[in-house]
Amino acid sequence: MTRPAALGDDLFVVPVFGKIYRSTNRGQEFSFALVDDQGALRGRLGGLHLREDSPFTRFDFTVVADPHRARAFHLNRYGLYAWSADGVLRARMSTAEKPFKPLVHFALLECTPAGELLLAHRKQHLLLRVQVPQDLDDLAVAVEDALKAYGRERTALKRQYAPVNWLWSDSTATVNHL
Repeated sequence: MTRPAALGDDLFVVPVFGKIYRSTNRGQEFSFALVDDQGALRGRLGGLHLREDSPFTRFDFTVVADPHRARAFHLNRYGLYAWSADGVLRARMSTAEKPFKPLVHFALLECTPAGELLLAHRKQHLLLRVQVPQDLDDLAVAVEDALKAYGRERTALKRQYAPVNWLWSDSTATVNHL
C-alpha cells in the first residue's frame, strides 16, 4: 500500500499491490482501491490492463485526486489515466502515441484546488500545469496542448537562463534573510 488520495470527504483511492519480486514485476496484480472513511472497500479504479498499464515499471503508484470535481488521476511509464469517482476510466493517453510520448519524462505531483494537474519533469527541473477540462473526454487535447506549450516555454527559458545540466540559476534573484 502506498499514499492514498482523497477523492472526497468520505472516499479515498488507495494504491495496493502484492509481493515484489527481484526480477520483473510487470504484469503482477495491483489495484487502486476505493475505500470509504470507515475502511470499507467501495470498489476500484477500473480499466487498467495488468501488463500494458503496469505501474510496477519505475514503481510508480502515485494517484492524485480532485475532491472538488470527484476525479482521480495516475501517470506511469505507459500513460496518463483519469477516472470518475465511481471508478470508471474516463480518459487514457498512451505514451506510445506520438503526442503523449513526452509524458514518460514527467512525474505526477498533485491536483491543485483549481483542478489543474501538476507534473514535474524528472531531469529538467521544470513544472507543467495541465488545465483539466470539465469533460474528461477533452483531457487528451488539453494534455497535448500543454506539452506543446511546455516545449516552447522551455526553449525560451533556456535562452534566458542558459541552464547547466538542467540546473536553473538566476543571479538577479534576491534572498531575504530573516
